[in-house]
Amino acid sequence: MTNPRASRSPSLAVLLILLGSYAFFWHARDWNSASRLMLTYAIVDHGTVAINGLEDQTRDRARIRNQYYSDKMPGFSLLGVLPYGASRALFGLPPHPVGRAGFAYWPADYWVTLATSGLATALCGALLTALACRMGCGPRTSALVGLSYGLATPAYVYATMSYGHQPAAFLLLASFSLVRGIADARRPALRAGLAGLAAAVAVTVELQVAPVAGVIGLMTLATRPSYREKSRAFLAFGLGAVGPAIVLLAYNTLAFGSPFDMGYFHEDLKVFSDVHSKQNPLGLRGPALDKVVPLLFSAYRGLFFYAPIVVLAVPGWVAWARRERVASGASLLICVLIFMVNLSYPEWTGGWSTGPRLLVPLLPFAMLAVAVLLARGNRGVLVIATILAVWGGVLILLFQGAGGQVPQFVGDPLREAVIPCWAGKPLPAWHSSGRFTRNVVAVVRPRWVGSLSPARQWLQLSPLIVAQVAAIGLLMFTRRSSDSRSLARESAEPRAKLVPE
Repeated sequence: MTNPRASRSPSLAVLLILLGSYAFFWHARDWNSASRLMLTYAIVDHGTVAINGLEDQTRDRARIRNQYYSDKMPGFSLLGVLPYGASRALFGLPPHPVGRAGFAYWPADYWVTLATSGLATALCGALLTALACRMGCGPRTSALVGLSYGLATPAYVYATMSYGHQPAAFLLLASFSLVRGIADARRPALRAGLAGLAAAVAVTVELQVAPVAGVIGLMTLATRPSYREKSRAFLAFGLGAVGPAIVLLAYNTLAFGSPFDMGYFHEDLKVFSDVHSKQNPLGLRGPALDKVVPLLFSAYRGLFFYAPIVVLAVPGWVAWARRERVASGASLLICVLIFMVNLSYPEWTGGWSTGPRLLVPLLPFAMLAVAVLLARGNRGVLVIATILAVWGGVLILLFQGAGGQVPQFVGDPLREAVIPCWAGKPLPAWHSSGRFTRNVVAVVRPRWVGSLSPARQWLQLSPLIVAQVAAIGLLMFTRRSSDSRSLARESAEPRAKLVPE
């Protein structure tokens, strides 16, 4: 499965293209993102985990003993502490105001989101690129895998929002990659320990990925030949998970008075308290099998509609199983588990979202199967993958530019919400944060953007589109030229040996 040209993986180029694309956007906050951001601000600005004074920025909150807290897992907020502190120091940002009604934009939101969700998604795309190379893809094909994930699936939208999906997805993929490589590692225990650390941090970000962390942990039992080595790897994975577990238990104790208490047990809003409880913190019910088709195929929340290249994961898993049964089986099981959790959640639509929001963490594992299929070198499959990637990229950019948050009561998000926005038609009443999401051009040239007619306001996104096309084209062209020169040298070397001295 190892590609001898893996050392020339274009991971860095993919990382920079993705991070630059994410840096262009600045979405308005919603309750979900504000709940996490307020905890970050409370920790840095006030040295407390209570969000008193900030509670009106969100209704996704917990209330206990007349104190307000974020109802989310603390992992994302803790990851945001360092970038928030750094942005305050570098840019002279003031503390977040307290005692104010909710509002859409605050400068620190941009920097914290870019350094958490944005960076995590860009790293995930770069890691997928490197893994695709190791699985046998050439540099251009591996770049297609990473860029497709980062720009042609809903990961693009959630890279620019302060949700936990993207940091959790990257951490889980990193953990999976570490475990998958244990068999050939010089220090397998260290690798397994780092994998456990990454998986456990992912759980502190999103509790619902705990089964995925468990699957990755069990993978360690199949990566070493002897029982003793298996036991060591499994133990190291568990020891790596201890640190994040202690942090989570300490946070719960500090906030709620018990290490085994959490925000989901104390929802302040009845619509949430009716779903989440101490007995069922995730609010899961029996799987609603009638939602399978809408979650896979519909223009409402269908995975294959919003991430069309993922269709190729199905034959990809078949091809992968012939090479690596454990890794392919674990990847497929991870996707199935995440899908089943979504089916079992009463609010399965994900609320205001782009596509199947709750399925976003499975995307990297599906893209691994796509990479295996592309590594077989079938030109027809590569053409199909490219078409699906371009289609998905255009679709997701339409949603991204229009704000990325379409309410669950809109039956056909593309036709009823997104296309009218781009076409300059009157906005629906629920669309309250502008025709297009705030972005770098709108911030730097507000008068020019304000002078554009509704039908021409899409022009504010044209610099991004031009830059993306140019960067991707340059990457693919230079890689093609590099590949051609390498093949020429490789073909010339054997002939040189035939020339007498």
